Amino acid sequence: MESATCPVFGARDWHPFRGAARYPLHLRVTLICDGREIQAITEDLSASGVLLQVTEPLRVGQEIEFLVEIPAGALEFSVTAAVHCFGRIVRSYSNYGQPFAAAVIDDYRFQ
Repeated sequence: MESATCPVFGARDWHPFRGAARYPLHLRVTLICDGREIQAITEDLSASGVLLQVTEPLRVGQEIEFLVEIPAGALEFSVTAAVHCFGRIVRSYSNYGQPFAAAVIDDYRFQ
């Protein structure tokens, strides 16, 4: 079955088999992983996932929680939006010594 999702203006890497458009937003977030805080920067963000540049490697399957503030003007929001996200790491890798982690967002709530 093909995806019924339409590309969104300003999104990158949209693909008909991907469930949500990705936005190249570089925002600082603090992850809660196994009761610890880990600093990260988003590389891109969608309604269903996020790519993070992290300060230490994370393991696949690890559950994460984070609050991201999306500034007014980004993603066509007229005001700053705070989104509390819950997810899990699905991919972890290093690029030139810098750790990255991709996470699926299982649930989110606007604050």
